[in-house]
Amino acid sequence: MYKLRKRLARMLENRKRLGQDGFTLLELLVVVAILAAIAGTATIALKDTDARASAAAHVAMMDELNKGIRTYRVIKRNELPSRFDSLMVTATASQESAGAVGLITAAGFPDTDIVTAVLPKGVVDIMVGGGFDALQYINEEGTYGDIAVGDCTNVNLKSTIASRKNSVVAGNIFMSPEANGCGYTVELADAITGEPIDFAGKEPNVVLWKGGSERLTGQPDAVPGSFFGKGNFVYMLTGVGPSSTLFNANELGGMTTVPVYRHVKTDEYNRFIAVWNIGTYGEGSGGTDKIIAGDQIELVAIVDGALDTKEEELGEWDGTRNTI
Repeated sequence: MYKLRKRLARMLENRKRLGQDGFTLLELLVVVAILAAIAGTATIALKDTDARASAAAHVAMMDELNKGIRTYRVIKRNELPSRFDSLMVTATASQESAGAVGLITAAGFPDTDIVTAVLPKGVVDIMVGGGFDALQYINEEGTYGDIAVGDCTNVNLKSTIASRKNSVVAGNIFMSPEANGCGYTVELADAITGEPIDFAGKEPNVVLWKGGSERLTGQPDAVPGSFFGKGNFVYMLTGVGPSSTLFNANELGGMTTVPVYRHVKTDEYNRFIAVWNIGTYGEGSGGTDKIIAGDQIELVAIVDGALDTKEEELGEWDGTRNTI
C-alpha cells in the first residue's frame, strides 16, 4: 500500500514538472485501481465490526446484571428480585396442564443445553423464603386489547411478534396483555398451597440448564457427563425481562434499564438469562423428586440469549469465535 501511494505521488509530481494539466486514461485507471485496493483493505479491517461491538456490549451487560442482582440482594437484606420470565408457555392461566411446553422452540434456544422440569415443593419454599416469590408465564388463552384469541399459543408466538396488527414484541412477550404481552404472574406461594391457583398437584414448570457446571463456574460436576448425577448442582434458568422487580425504579436497589440481547431475530426472545443454583440431584437417574433443595437459591451466572457464557461471548468479541 505504501508503494502504491508513493507511485501515485510520483505521477503527480512528474505531471507538474512537465506542465501537463490532465491525466491520460492509463493514469486514471491506475488511480482507480489504487483506490479500489485501499477500499478492499478497509473492508477487511472492518469485517464483523458491528457484531464484535455488540458482543463487547453484551459482556458489559452481563456483568451489570450480575452486579445488579447481587447489589439488590444486599440492599434488600438478602431478598432477591422476583417475577423473572419463566421461559415457559402454559395452556391456561391456572396452569392445570402438566404438559406445559417451553418457549425454547419459539425462541430458538439450543435444546441440548436445556430441559423442562417441575419444581419440587422444597425448592419453591426456599425461593419464596428468599423473596423470589413469583414467575412470569405465557398464557396461551390470554386476550386483551389487540391480542386476539390464539395469538399467544406456542405455535403462533413468532407470527404474533412479527405481526404489525398488535403491539406484541419479543421483549415484552412475558408481560401481561395490559402491557401488550402474553404473560401472567404465577405467585409461588399459591403454588405451594394450591390456592387460589389449582396446580393439579404439581408445582410450577421451569427450564433447567444441562450444559454442566464447568461451563458456568469453571468447576467440574460431581458426576461428569451425567445430567442427573448424584451431587450435581441443579441450575434453573429465568429470563431477565422488564416484569422483574429488579427493574422497579421506584424501589431502592432497582435498575433503570432492561438490557437487550441483540444477536437474535426480531421474533426471538431478546433478553439475558439468569442461572440459579437451586439445589443438587439426589439418588436416581431422573425425576424432579430427586432434586434436593439447597439452603437458599443462589445466582450463579448471567448468560446471553443464546445460552452462551461470558467467556464464550468474549470469544465473539476478540474474533476467536464466530459471531451469531
